[in-house]
Order: sequence, then C-alpha cells, then structure tokens
Amino acid sequence: MCPHASIWSDPLAMLADAARDLGAGEQALFDVLSAGYPHAALQRHDVLLERSGATRRDLHRLLTAAGFRDLAELQARVADKLNDELRTPAARFEVRLGPAARAGLLPRMTVLESDNVATTLSELDDNGALSLAVDALLGARRRWITGACRSHAFAHLLATDLSAVLGQVALVGGPAGREIDVLTDAGPHDVLVAFALRRYDASTLRLAGAFAGTGGTVVAVTDDAAGPLAEHASICLTAATASASFSDSPTAVAAVVHALATLTAARSKAAGRRLARREEAVRRLTPYAEP
Repeated sequence: MCPHASIWSDPLAMLADAARDLGAGEQALFDVLSAGYPHAALQRHDVLLERSGATRRDLHRLLTAAGFRDLAELQARVADKLNDELRTPAARFEVRLGPAARAGLLPRMTVLESDNVATTLSELDDNGALSLAVDALLGARRRWITGACRSHAFAHLLATDLSAVLGQVALVGGPAGREIDVLTDAGPHDVLVAFALRRYDASTLRLAGAFAGTGGTVVAVTDDAAGPLAEHASICLTAATASASFSDSPTAVAAVVHALATLTAARSKAAGRRLARREEAVRRLTPYAEP
C-alpha cells in the first residue's frame, strides 16, 4: 500500500503530500479540496472537476498517489474523522448541515448508510459476535432488552421482534422502568441485551454493570467496541454510525437488530409454532380491522 495511506494519517495531509509530486491539474484539485475542507472532500466528483478545471484522470492520479482507491474511500475516511471529532449534535450540525455542506447531501447519505450496514454486518459475521449473541438468546432462561432515550427505539424494536419467536422476552427501561425487577430475578442463565450509543446513557450503563455482576450475560449493541457499555458485556455487537447529519446514523444499528431477530428465529426450533399460535391469537382477538 502507498505510504500515504496510513489509517492514522489526516486525509488532507495525505492529499497534500501527493499533490506536491504531481502536475498542475492535481494541484488545482488539491487547492479546491483544501480551501473548502472538509466539505469540499465530500462533494461529487463532477463538482470538484468543474471547480478546479481538472480532468477525471487528474482526480484519479491524485487519489491513488495519496493512497485512496477512489473518491468514495476518501469521503469515507473524511466522514469517519469528522464523526470522531464532532462530539455533540450542535457541533455536527454546523459542519454537516451548514450552507457549504448542503450540496450533494443525499448522495453522501446514500453512500454512508450503505457502507455502515455492509461494514457492520460483514464484521459481525467475520468475528462471530452475532452468532454468539444468537446462541446466548436461544439458551437463555429469560431475556431482557434495554435502552434509554434514542436507544430505547432500538430496544423496543428488538423486543417486539424477538417476542414473536421466543418466550420470556421483556422490554425494560424507558418511561416505565423495571430495572429493580430485572436485578431481583436475574441469574447466570439470563441475558440482557443493552443498547447505548454515544453519549451513553448512565442508567443503561449502571444496569448493564449490575446485571453482569449477577452472572448473567450482557450483549451490548453499541458504536464503540472500547466504549463504556462494552466494558460490561460478554458479547459486543458494534455498529458503524458514520453520518452526514447532526445525529449519528441509526441505520446499521437497526440492521443489527433485524439480523439478530432474524437469525434467532431461523435457529429457534419453536419459532414456527410460536408464530402460528400468535396468528391464532390475532385471529381470536382481532386487533386489526379487516379491509
């Protein structure tokens, strides 16, 4: 790999090093990128070429000399760097949704969200964490799901889908709160799936830590494998949350929820029977109005 391409290098510095060794077209491209950095690096290639007067070949030469396969890789690196540095929604709003960043916003979102899902599911398959989480859920006596604030939506989604195919699934946290009941009843054969994303709700962290202390299995769904929730987890499912918005992306987290519920259903011997019984209950209670 080109020496410019260290994952620890600043993308702009990598481009600067490469541009010094190239021609006028590549230098003009770098001037446009540096003048409007980081927003300019997130523009479409045709916008960059029009503003710089460079050619597609110039762009290709600059990117490859800097160690990037293509513009998409550069943009992913810039987005990752911004994601790490911008700690609050207010800070992210100014950088990501200000006037200079609005052009090409939807295409950037499309690329980022696709990459988040593909990277997350591929890594969880490769490292075996998703399979371990499914094993834990299937082998558990009781299964609790928790998450607060924004993460409560993911917890609610997983609890809803899991309860369709497994018994003894309960949602805790949120407005009602059942944390004391959880710790009263929890034991080594129980599982807590906990959701916490930056800035990591303190009540979720306390519950996860206390649950781990009972000998139960904590499955963390989070955005940082070295973060505060992961410290309490036996199994950590890490989702990529790079975003073009003021909020971190929820897309890969939702994909993890969907994959976890789907794989659990596929491997549960009783899932089909439970779904059939639920359909019968639906028929008897008729919660849905027929057209």
